[in-house]
Amino acid sequence: MNHDIFVRLKKLAETGCAADIITLTSAPATQKGIVGNMLLVADGRYDEQLIDEEFTRLVLAKMNAAEWKKPVLIDVEFAGSLYRLFWDKLCRPKSALVLGAGHISQPLTGMLAMFGYSATVVDDRPDFANAVRFPQAEQVVCQDFIRALNELNLPSFGVIIIVTRGHRSDMDCLRAVIGQPAAYIGMIGSQGRVRVVMNALAGEGFDKEALARLRAPIGLDIGAETPDEIALSIMAEIMAVTRNAGCRPLSDRWRCKQHG
Repeated sequence: MNHDIFVRLKKLAETGCAADIITLTSAPATQKGIVGNMLLVADGRYDEQLIDEEFTRLVLAKMNAAEWKKPVLIDVEFAGSLYRLFWDKLCRPKSALVLGAGHISQPLTGMLAMFGYSATVVDDRPDFANAVRFPQAEQVVCQDFIRALNELNLPSFGVIIIVTRGHRSDMDCLRAVIGQPAAYIGMIGSQGRVRVVMNALAGEGFDKEALARLRAPIGLDIGAETPDEIALSIMAEIMAVTRNAGCRPLSDRWRCKQHG
């Protein structure tokens, strides 16, 4: 067993990163010595192999074709023999970074906490960025956005929400976070404001695929007008994206079944 895996696993856990953990639990009698060998896959990368490269790729293909919901045993046939592996995950903590401490951020942070997210709120205004206004936040950072983003562990956030008060702050925040591996990155603003920001960053050479991941204007179209309603539309989009949901009314499914 490669004990270096546990060292790397500890580092991944400390930085809030996700990883797949595969342990070989059963092998042919002639290869009992390899039982217990482990493979750690983080961001699609791995340093070791199980048996050899061909077998390792076969295992990864089997994983990619399945959806992990809980620890599970998987069987792989290789070279005429059957191998069994235990597939577990180091899941990314549910953490959110809220950039901007305005009136939308208050109800949004409360909703994030309601759904199990540890939220960090950042703003450069002491009257806004304080624990009194955000009692449900894990952390409130009153600091210049650029400095705060340089000091925070950005890869640890699965959700990043840009709701600052101005175009310049939007740009500064987006430059810092657009390349992060967060499952959800969203920015508030009108279509015109979003278009200006996107064109400017594209002109600066930012990767188009990374920019295409941005959810902007932020939120689902539920006719939201008040800060609470806008926060609800953002929270709904976050849930839809992280659950890979289609956002169709459930009644549509019922109608399809009725008329199918």
